[in-house]
Parts: sequence; structure tokens; C-alpha cells
Amino acid sequence: MARVSKIAARPAIFVVNELRRRGAPADDLLREVGLRRADLADPESRVPYAAVLGLIERAATAASDAGFGLRLGASRDQHDSGLIGYVLLNSSTLMDGLANLQRYFRVVGEGEDFEIERFGPHVTLRFRETDPALRGLRQNSDYIAAMVVRACRDMTRKRVSPVRAEFIHRRPNQKVEYSEVLGCPVKFDSEWDALIYANETMRLPVLGADNKLLRVLEDVCRKILGPASKKEDLVHDVRELIIDRLAKGTARLDDVARELNMSGKTLERRLAERNRTFSALLEDIRIGLAKKYLGETEIRLEQLAYLIGYSEPAPFVRAFKRWTGTTPMQFRSRQR
Repeated sequence: MARVSKIAARPAIFVVNELRRRGAPADDLLREVGLRRADLADPESRVPYAAVLGLIERAATAASDAGFGLRLGASRDQHDSGLIGYVLLNSSTLMDGLANLQRYFRVVGEGEDFEIERFGPHVTLRFRETDPALRGLRQNSDYIAAMVVRACRDMTRKRVSPVRAEFIHRRPNQKVEYSEVLGCPVKFDSEWDALIYANETMRLPVLGADNKLLRVLEDVCRKILGPASKKEDLVHDVRELIIDRLAKGTARLDDVARELNMSGKTLERRLAERNRTFSALLEDIRIGLAKKYLGETEIRLEQLAYLIGYSEPAPFVRAFKRWTGTTPMQFRSRQR
């Protein structure tokens, strides 16, 4: 039986409180997703992540508000976000804050993957549900995106905005005020939900950050995560090593395993325990990098193929067409 991912009840409490503020009943919605009022008595108690996602989707329907998740995330004050909120508020810079969000998210719970990518003039925070079956639920993605944008503004006390936001879900049929809330253009039908910030924005200091307090908070986070924290970071470490090795021409399973002080078979087994495979991670990274190079640079096809681990363009073109249904040049033309 697959293990159920759980998360702190805090987001579900925010949803219920918002429904109450709008005069909409919440008890029926809680029952539909398998939650009770008693489950939400303590914001740190753990509830199934899928139930929280289901609750926010149903709440949007009950409130007749297509932008429910977006507005809910934008209303989140980091002082009300528990331990992880205070870690962000005491990080030295926005970049440090996002890195700490990625590093310590499992203090809050499971079910969401975070990745940080630095590419040219941009820093990208990617996030999506660990369970592929839960991806593309719009309200939760909008909620997380708006919450992170609000956090960056709270941390700097400036109205900073991403360069662009991307979402796995399709463009909604109803008007949702993305540009007003996030302050940037939005792209839909992506592989990951993502917020792309300029490098200079990420270098902004967090006003009022207390480095001594941060060390105390990080120590608490590490104690909560315990020795399993490194184990949970395995997928992130493998992704980082793949990206690093692709930049040098190739990324092989045995080479990555050697960097992690284990055999290739052991790495495959440990990835399988997390419902991942090395080949799937490699392909996912290649797709993302190829689209980024094609959409944001004028790099030649021969160079691009090499940068994502192909010795020549032909196999890359075949792979790209299998991934996207179009050729690299057609994709670049559409992006332009």
C-alpha cells in the first residue's frame, strides 16, 4: 500500500476561516474530503495532503470564486505561517529564503516537490505535487504561487514581482486576476508550476532578519526532520548532479551514484522507494532545459544538443519531437 503524504493542517484551517468570513458553510466540504473539524483543532496536526487539495478546490466552487486559491495565498502573512514562515523572515536574502523553503518544506509536510534552478539572468523556483495524479489542480497551484510572491514582498517590504509565472494547469475559462496579484505574465500548460525571478531581485536583503534567531530556527527544523532529512533530499541531489554533469556533456547513472557514495543498483533502488527512476529524472531535466534554451536563447541546435547530453542533433530532435509533438525549431518559432 502506498504511503499517504500528509501536511500540517494550517492551510486547511485558512480555507475554512476564509469560507466562514464569506458566510459559506464548510462542514459538508470537510466531510467530502474525509476531514473533521477536530482534525483542524491544531494547525500543526497532520492531515492527508490530497484532502487539503480537494478542500481548496471545493471551496472555490462553493464560494463561486475562480480566483479563490490565488486570493487566499496573497492574504497569507508569514507571521501566521508557523515555523517555516519565521525561517523565511529571518533568512539573509530572498535567495536564502527560497533555498530554506526548499530545504525545510518537509517540516510543514509532504506531497510537494520544490526545485531551484539558476539559469542566466534568472532564478526559478519550481514546485509541483509529488503524486502525478494530483498535478494540475488549479487552486492549490495558484495558492502556493501567490503565497510565495506575498512572502517575498513581506521579506523585502517592497512590491517585488516575478518576471514570469508558469502553471501546469490550463488557462481558466473564467477571468482570474493573475497579473494583479502576481504582478507578471503567466504561462499555462507547463511541466512544473514555477516562479521566475530576476537575479537582482533574489539578491535583495530580508529586512529585519536576525541571523542568530535563524540559526536557532534551523536547528529546530533539523531536529524535526531528523536523520531522514538527507534521505528525503536524495531526489534533489540526483537532479542537481544530473544538471551539473549534463553541462559537461553527459550524465550517467553510475557516475551520479559514485558522487553519492553508492552503487548504481543502490541508487536505482532508493529512487524506486520514492516512486522515481533515474531515466525519468534525466528525461524530465532534458525537457526542461531544452525548452528553456530554445525559448530564452539563440543557441544553435548543435550546441543545445550537447548541453543536454546528446552527441549530435539528430537523436535530440527525435527525442524532442517525442516529448512535445513538434520539432525544436518549430517550438522556438512559437515561443518567439
